[in-house]
Amino acid sequence: MSEEKEKQQENVEDIFSSTEVHKESNIFKEMEPMELSPAEEEDISEIKGVSSMDLKQKNKKLIAIIGIILVIILIFLGIYVFVPKIKNIKKEIKMLENEKNANVILSQTKMTEQLIDTDGDGLSDEEELQLGTDPLNADTDGDGLSDRAEVKVWKTDPLNADTDGDKINDGDEVRKKLNPKGEGSLLETIQK
Repeated sequence: MSEEKEKQQENVEDIFSSTEVHKESNIFKEMEPMELSPAEEEDISEIKGVSSMDLKQKNKKLIAIIGIILVIILIFLGIYVFVPKIKNIKKEIKMLENEKNANVILSQTKMTEQLIDTDGDGLSDEEELQLGTDPLNADTDGDGLSDRAEVKVWKTDPLNADTDGDKINDGDEVRKKLNPKGEGSLLETIQK
């Protein structure tokens, strides 16, 4: 096979054969290995050893720098992703606190409304609205008994001046010690 290669190389036209550079140069000749003295070989092996040590140290530094850069990138990504979420959570907490405060204020307002007694008859304005009595008039039916006395004490109708329909208003019956809800005396009603 080597004979064939030689024949092929002879048949190949050398386009640089006619130039002067080609004739004078030894570029295409094979280089023979150089022989080194033992001292030169020792110097080369020391250079190789130092350079491989330097490469190891440089690689370690490079890996450390890449690691630091990755950590910094992860920190920035974490800040970019989690800080807005934390802000949203804080906003939600604040909204919940505001809602809770609003509910507390509402319940206090309702309690205050329940305690308000504009006409001073002993029934709160809210109770009077539920009963249909006038929160601005202590005696809605004008019978001489306060709305509270009619509802809580005598159990009569605060919207009807004569609960039992006997032509005597409830206030007069109580003052005369008569039963405002029917026949008999007030004393008999209390004893029952």
